[in-house]
Amino acid sequence: MAALELKKHRIAFIPGTGRMGGLIADHVAKAGLNVIIGSRSKDKAVAAAAKISHSSSNGTVTGFTNEEAASLGTIIVWSPFGPLAERDALLKSLAQQLKDKVIIDVTNILYLLDESSWGQVSSTLLNEKALGVPARWTTAFKSTFWKLLEALPDTNNPHHTFVAGDDPEAVDITIALVESIPGFKGVKAGGLKYSKLVEVLGPTWLVELDKLNGGGNYRTGWRFGL
Repeated sequence: MAALELKKHRIAFIPGTGRMGGLIADHVAKAGLNVIIGSRSKDKAVAAAAKISHSSSNGTVTGFTNEEAASLGTIIVWSPFGPLAERDALLKSLAQQLKDKVIIDVTNILYLLDESSWGQVSSTLLNEKALGVPARWTTAFKSTFWKLLEALPDTNNPHHTFVAGDDPEAVDITIALVESIPGFKGVKAGGLKYSKLVEVLGPTWLVELDKLNGGGNYRTGWRFGL
């Protein structure tokens, strides 16, 4: 999907007030896309949207409650942080608004799991089960340190983010969104079942790799030549 086609969509971040969701939303807005910031508090969402709008005159940025954002968004970026029970409860409360939509999951759960469980389950697969209704789930930014979104990588040496999903169109949409951010490249990683492996490359292990090989700056993320 070309970036031009993304402009036809309303991209809702649920929530869009956290570190990862907010940073991705800011870059997506700068790419000229229509961004919706969700939050439990509408006032908080409106304030976050105003802050992003101030830094970007390209896109349209508005703030709503999570329920309103889920209803209005045609593409959802799922980015909550916190206990799994709270995430599950939020998903279940939004099930009817999220039904059949493209949901780009940027969350990780490895920091909540014993290492013996790594590769056996993923946040995305648990989210899919918790939602309880059909949706077009994909993954993105699971191996991306927030610092890499705060100070973007060199466009000549792009940061690769794995995109897994069972719906080919949803995967193409996700890659187009990833590549709307300068210095980022989407890489197809197969079906949603591979999200278990994608998350093994998430921050928990990457922090250790960065300490060993990148000086602990937490900006290397994951890069490789294609």
